[in-house]
Amino acid sequence: MDNTTYVALSQLTALERQLDVTANNLANANSNGFRAERVLFESYLHPDGGTDSSQGTNFVLDKGSFVDQTQGALVLTDNPLDVALNGEGWFGYRTADGGTAYGRDGRFLLDDQGRLMTLAGAQVLDAGGAPIALPPDVAAALDIAEDGTMSTVDGGVIGRLGVFELRDLQSYERIGGGMLVPPQGQAADVVPDTTTRFVQGSVEASNVNAVAEVTRLMQMQQAYQRAVNLVNSDDELTKNLLGRLGRPA
Repeated sequence: MDNTTYVALSQLTALERQLDVTANNLANANSNGFRAERVLFESYLHPDGGTDSSQGTNFVLDKGSFVDQTQGALVLTDNPLDVALNGEGWFGYRTADGGTAYGRDGRFLLDDQGRLMTLAGAQVLDAGGAPIALPPDVAAALDIAEDGTMSTVDGGVIGRLGVFELRDLQSYERIGGGMLVPPQGQAADVVPDTTTRFVQGSVEASNVNAVAEVTRLMQMQQAYQRAVNLVNSDDELTKNLLGRLGRPA
């Protein structure tokens, strides 16, 4: 294969990666608290030889992805156990395997033991990083202040929701359900977030713009077809060249 085919293949590989990310974004367009993922590509100039270092062939490199931190819309539910975050902080969750994950989905409930849980079954953490347990009869009369302080209608403080700043957010890995965990083998570098506000009785919608993602899919399809046509054209030229070389003079 010559450079033309390699360039086209590098673009096809990048488009495949972008397709996976975009499809996942679209699948979570209605997932509360979901933060979209974006991919990063870079052009790599491979020298073709000669004295001019500016001449060469440009290939597409996949440089990874990052979390889009755009705030999602806040949707009013009037459920006292629904909590939205207004800011860049993250809820902390204790997962079923005993690990700690972080997310933005604030649709909570109390289980039969009084533990504050997500709908997916993860325990919600307080400001100190411990699972929250509340009296079972407090759910309908729970007041959550903007700083996360939880109290009863008579003003008795019973705990404080945790909100955390993920210092190395872009290195975190997705585990499903809109939750993120630090890279395997690394400890989470988190500190309490003092700027994010809690909004009781609301949830944060996904920050995915479905129309923009569908448009992006259409653009990828067109780019993919162009790259395939380039490979096919180069292959056809090679066949014609070999056919001519094989003819008797």
